[in-house]
Amino acid sequence: MKRGIINLLDKLGFIVFTKKTIKSYKVARLESVHPMLDGKGSFLKARENGGLRQKLVAERKTSWLEIGCGGTFDENFTYVDLFPETVVSQKGRYFRMDMVNATDSALERLGKFDLIRMQHVFEHFTPESGRVVLDNCAKLLNKGGYVLISTPDLKKYIEFYLSGQIRENYDWALNRIPKDSPNSFYFSIFSHSLPFEKHEWCYDAEGLIYQLEQSGLFTNIREITLDNELANIPFTHNRPNEDVCVIAQLKSI
Repeated sequence: MKRGIINLLDKLGFIVFTKKTIKSYKVARLESVHPMLDGKGSFLKARENGGLRQKLVAERKTSWLEIGCGGTFDENFTYVDLFPETVVSQKGRYFRMDMVNATDSALERLGKFDLIRMQHVFEHFTPESGRVVLDNCAKLLNKGGYVLISTPDLKKYIEFYLSGQIRENYDWALNRIPKDSPNSFYFSIFSHSLPFEKHEWCYDAEGLIYQLEQSGLFTNIREITLDNELANIPFTHNRPNEDVCVIAQLKSI
């Protein structure tokens, strides 16, 4: 009887369950019990999962730095970006800093952190500058601290392009190209972005892991997929449909 009601509600477009159920179920179980969740269980679970944020709070590691604030602010974070302090009304929480050219004294004044997060920022550095940023991140991390990086996932964008879906997902591209542009133009917007915030490099999980490994500063380098216990939307994945997320831990000296 219960199964029949679940199937009926699924057909009608309704799903009834508690947050506790979502957190405790395996993704495969969620999707098998609720057919309309096929392919979406990971997203749903990651939205309700405490993930990395919950882990850090539980361990009392709540000193966090966001490189590239993007106008979104959250508790526990200090922010750095290239905007003047007068533009960002977060006194005491926001500092103007160029992470590629930051001096050791400027980094020292900023302090130490348990987590450094870059969400859709790392692709705006060249690979050479990205290495410098990782070096500076290491100087800012407490012992055993983490760096979390999410970027547009090259593999996903290639799939969007080959399947013809790319023009359906990125209306923001129309700020630069006409609506009737070919799909190659939409893909190029991803590759090069807008003139005032260029994408300097393309990454997938392999590329991000490679950059972190080559720095020689980090260990426990791994991808966080949406079904990973550390995943949380939006803490780890702020654009889950299109990004790739990798985490690494500072090596002990």
